[in-house]
Amino acid sequence: MNNKKLLQRLENFDPELWQVLSNALRRQISTLSLIPTDSAASPFSSYLKGSAIGNDFIDYHGAEHYSSLEKIATARVCKLFDAEHAIVRLGNPAAASRVVLQAFANSGDNILSFNNRKIEHCTGEQMQYDFVKFGVEPDTFRLNFIKLRSLALLCKPKLIIYSPVNYPYNIDCANLRKIADEVNAVLWIDLGQNAGLIAAKKIPSPVKFADVVTFAASDALHGPQTGIILCKKKFADMLDQKVIDTGHVSRKKNVLAALAITFAEAGCEAYEDYAEQVLMNARALEKGLKKSGATVLCSPTENHLVIVRLPASSNGKIVAEKLAQANLLVKPETFMTAKKDISYPVLRLSTLDPTTRSLKENDLNKVGQTLGKFLLSVQNDAAIQAVEKVIRKMVDNQPLFSDEWLPDAEAAQDDDSDLMMTAMVHWRL
Repeated sequence: MNNKKLLQRLENFDPELWQVLSNALRRQISTLSLIPTDSAASPFSSYLKGSAIGNDFIDYHGAEHYSSLEKIATARVCKLFDAEHAIVRLGNPAAASRVVLQAFANSGDNILSFNNRKIEHCTGEQMQYDFVKFGVEPDTFRLNFIKLRSLALLCKPKLIIYSPVNYPYNIDCANLRKIADEVNAVLWIDLGQNAGLIAAKKIPSPVKFADVVTFAASDALHGPQTGIILCKKKFADMLDQKVIDTGHVSRKKNVLAALAITFAEAGCEAYEDYAEQVLMNARALEKGLKKSGATVLCSPTENHLVIVRLPASSNGKIVAEKLAQANLLVKPETFMTAKKDISYPVLRLSTLDPTTRSLKENDLNKVGQTLGKFLLSVQNDAAIQAVEKVIRKMVDNQPLFSDEWLPDAEAAQDDDSDLMMTAMVHWRL
């Protein structure tokens, strides 16, 4: 059955769910998202997740027993990030974070964390830690490692967490490693949406410096929604057991297959090209914002993020709601510094999704100018309509995932591929 007939049957059988699907597709096609966690999954990953592999039963197993698909996904992610050990069976980044926290810290322990990241995952009696915040200096927007070392020596943390989810600069992770060693702390680095740029070797990798690394396979990597843990070999058995102890006994085989293709794609030339375009688009977005007169923090950006400061009179939530009416999705945040009383209301913007949809530098420069003009305007209905007009024209006929980012490989000509084609015809996939 082809897709058109299948959708017609779905509409007739369950019009309520069909409407949900229709609304989601219409929204995704007609909007442009600058939210870092928004980006379409690869067609390969999506196909495998919805394929006949999903009909197989869930293979429950202990930490020492892995399915063949889990072994493939684990080997591929280790190779991609040059890691010593990986865990791929966790359902989301929050689950991965909770596993790491419970593995390395006890209730009451000090945790030294960049902008108090991961405190949001601490729920329950056994996860009551004392978080100590560190951040960038308000005048330079850079980390002061001398101050950070003094703070670490003072609080003696069990864990040092660095998670730059809204920080556009790369840092010297070797310095973090030295501080962690000096105070005998475990160094945990969460890659956030930088995972894709690191996989493509477009920005420095912190993996070799960290004891444990976490990230999502979705958004930047275009995979299924899962949480990944990388770690040094000496922590492998302990973390594997903690995963089992917290109830994460397996992943369905279709998700593991989707993960495996995700990590293979991220090692291809097409993905390297994508990552390079992400960086070029981020610089173009930043230039457009500056040209409009908007204030950009931490410039020039060194990754996919662009941080634009909101005017003093603006409310980030209301700004985001108004821009959503214009089909432009943004993420309001508070940009924190090392000083408790100094922070800035900002929009945290990313070029991941626009690049996935095949937009280029000229497009992002125009988006930046359009957004900047809106922020500095009275933000009335006329201003909203002006943004909508630009966005509508820009996303018209743009794919959710551009074919240019798919790996270019010749079709396999063997018995297995013939069998697959026969099966697809039989199943009418």
